[in-house]
Amino acid sequence: MASNTTYGDYMRDMPGGLRNIGKPLTIAAFGVLVVALFLCMANVIAAGVVLAVGEGTVAVLAVRDREHRNIADRAVERMSYRRQIRTGRALYRSGMLSPVDAGRCLLPGVCSHMELTEASDGFGRRFALVSHGHTGEYALLMACQPQGVGMADDDVEDAYVAAWAHVLESLADEDGVTQLAVSVDTAPDSGVRFRRNLTRRMVDDAPDLAARCMRQVMGSYATGGAATDTILTLTFRYRDRRGRFLERDEAARRIGGLIPSLCERVGAAGGGAPRCLGADEIARMVAVSYDPAMQDAIEAQDTPPYVAWQDAGPTAAEARWDFYRHDSGVSRTWQMCDPPSSNVTSSILGSLLGPLPECDRKRVTLLFRPVPSDRTAFLTEDNRRKAANQIGQEKRASMRSSKQLAQADRQAAEATNGAVLVYFGLLATVTVMAGEHEEGRLEAASRAVESAAGAARINLRPCYGAQDSGFAAGLPLGLDVRSYRPAGLTGLID
Repeated sequence: MASNTTYGDYMRDMPGGLRNIGKPLTIAAFGVLVVALFLCMANVIAAGVVLAVGEGTVAVLAVRDREHRNIADRAVERMSYRRQIRTGRALYRSGMLSPVDAGRCLLPGVCSHMELTEASDGFGRRFALVSHGHTGEYALLMACQPQGVGMADDDVEDAYVAAWAHVLESLADEDGVTQLAVSVDTAPDSGVRFRRNLTRRMVDDAPDLAARCMRQVMGSYATGGAATDTILTLTFRYRDRRGRFLERDEAARRIGGLIPSLCERVGAAGGGAPRCLGADEIARMVAVSYDPAMQDAIEAQDTPPYVAWQDAGPTAAEARWDFYRHDSGVSRTWQMCDPPSSNVTSSILGSLLGPLPECDRKRVTLLFRPVPSDRTAFLTEDNRRKAANQIGQEKRASMRSSKQLAQADRQAAEATNGAVLVYFGLLATVTVMAGEHEEGRLEAASRAVESAAGAARINLRPCYGAQDSGFAAGLPLGLDVRSYRPAGLTGLID
């Protein structure tokens, strides 16, 4: 059963300025007005032309669609994509027949500078870090086993939500933490691991009836199910007193000290018994994401190494306007434009996170950026001031402006009581197997994802012209889109 407790007051940052069009456009509007006033002393007609053209341009740029983009944003998006096609950056080739050194299948695009490094925590347990070479960031991946709330009482479910809020609040003031991501990956279960686990438990001298029952169980339940993997990814960025990025050993030492307390907090939030992923597991996960046809072959292997990190990338990939082709899969990625506009329950994302019959593979990634406590009070008060100014500029306050002011007031009050502000975004990626009727199957899967997002009251928009970057950002590798700023993803969590 689902808890009756509701959650809300989600709102975007208010741009401010005149009529809430943003400070740059407001400054431009007043600049055009000043130029026209000075110019009218010499030529009234020229001043009128400058005023009409300038203010008309500002008015056109101030108009934004339901996805919060104006005509300039859409034009830049298309020009960037055309430049990408013209320069050949939309194509990627690796392997033995490519110019890549040693014939490796390296990761493409924004993932090309990522490397894996292993270390040990305070208890001697090994863990792997994804090192982002040109941003100085490190990502820690933890596999979780969510307990679910199917048979949980309302107070237990509310306790999970409160514990998760405590995790975000604690990370807001943790030195070096820049982002937290939760990825839920659903795919058909091949049954390889199920059969292998049952086979290991069968003995040669088992009774004939028991052996037949075990074989019947393997034949009936090995296929047809769905495998769901939940991975929590923490992104860190450390600097020394001189402003330089820390070396890997020192960064791994600091991160290793956080792992025990982090596992305890995530477990209290319903994450089960979290564990850190090793290098082999990360490489396998990335390889299967780029080449879904490898899943059965990789799961059939019993001993490492399964896939080398240098071979985890695709052999061929092509980024198109609204889809991404990679080895044996064709994918489409969406980004969240708006959060739910009304109060929601804790189970609102159930339909989007769960398996969908039309999708061969689906991955939903939630991105969280907790704001430190010292900046939360300033930002909430700034939003409150902008909302009040917006109402002051209207002769009759609209319902939307009144609602924004009420939300800003509540956020400021909660920040005064110790709450922290959390920016968040969502990426959804659906993958179908390449082959016959792939376009029709991709469209059917897209409709299923958009319908599930609509049921969750989330406004999704395809990552037009940035499908390769969106696909990489959705992988649980700790990619911070604010560090890369690929076209089409700049407004994801800001």
